[in-house]
Amino acid sequence: MSNFDSLFNEYANTKNGDVYAFCEKYKSNSVATRFLLIRSFDSGNLKKLLTTHNISFSSGKEKELMQITYDSNITIKDLLDYIEAKRPELIKEREKEVAGLEEVLKQIPVVGCGVRNDNVDTIVQAFTRNKDLKTYEELEASLNNDILSRVKQYCLWSYYNQTSNDIIELFFLKHKNVIPTLRKIYNIDFFLRVDDEIIPFDLKITHVSDDYFELASRGISVANNTHDDFIVNKKNISELETIKAYYKEYKKTHKQLSLSNISEFKTDTKAALSNYIISLDSKSADFIIKLQQAHAAYVPADQDALKMLEWWNYKYQGERLFCNNNRLFVFLAYKTKFVDGRDLKGNTTEIERKINALLDSLSKKSIHTIKYHYEKDPKLIGDYTVYSLSTIYSE
Repeated sequence: MSNFDSLFNEYANTKNGDVYAFCEKYKSNSVATRFLLIRSFDSGNLKKLLTTHNISFSSGKEKELMQITYDSNITIKDLLDYIEAKRPELIKEREKEVAGLEEVLKQIPVVGCGVRNDNVDTIVQAFTRNKDLKTYEELEASLNNDILSRVKQYCLWSYYNQTSNDIIELFFLKHKNVIPTLRKIYNIDFFLRVDDEIIPFDLKITHVSDDYFELASRGISVANNTHDDFIVNKKNISELETIKAYYKEYKKTHKQLSLSNISEFKTDTKAALSNYIISLDSKSADFIIKLQQAHAAYVPADQDALKMLEWWNYKYQGERLFCNNNRLFVFLAYKTKFVDGRDLKGNTTEIERKINALLDSLSKKSIHTIKYHYEKDPKLIGDYTVYSLSTIYSE
């Protein structure tokens, strides 16, 4: 049996590393599965588990309790039986927390977050350093008409985002193929029963990024003889490039209209510019409508297309939060709008149907093996392999 301390320290290094590789390295005799299940217990539940099995302990420290459990004869089945016995209690707690909140979500006017990188201080700094405010009246007007409304918008969006997350997580907790964790463990939200295996997964509820649509509109195809599952056709032009090209030509042939420069559409450029083009004339409106209809083809409609989207989310993930961990994605997207689908997150009833359909048919065949080459950070450059699966809710 592998040494507990070595496993504990090695897993600690996967926080921004390779969880999949750790699981594969210790796959024999289900060492990784047993270790991670124990790692997912908090100290209170470890004490109860040990007491149930008549195993003595003197320390109340979490790591020491984990080691005693690991060094004992407690089996994976014992761990799963204990977790399963806790499930009704966990469900009851979560249901109590979110009771009535779906109705609250329906009443929130969902708009953009309004704050870049969740940094509210940037708004305050811009306000305090604004030397154009020369009177107290101007100061107060700026505060009431701009700053407070943006902070309110941020708070509403944060509440909408977190509450819808909590409700969606409850759907997973209720499903028989999901094994919950009894404490927070980084890079693992739950384990899945997949045929005869127990596999750890991280849950990602996210809108389909416009960056993905930009690459998908260029063309993504299956790659051959590389560690990347797919390859992007960089010779084709993207949706945004197509829209910009149309507008530049229109502006050139309509100089008398003194139209806005593209640089003025800084926020949500694709949506803002396309809406502006629609207002120009009927021909321009038809051009954008056709592009929006074509956009629907880039929204994944089957598992092959979803695998492509999963691959993109690994290959182009940010280096600051990089991790090669198994993920279950719940994607959100609009089919014929050039806006992200984040506000669809509140449609929890429809999302629940999608999740249950995915989990009900869970098998090894439904799990995608993703291969990708990562090169955003010199320290992380390499070929990676990981498990992934997903569903998508789109309108």
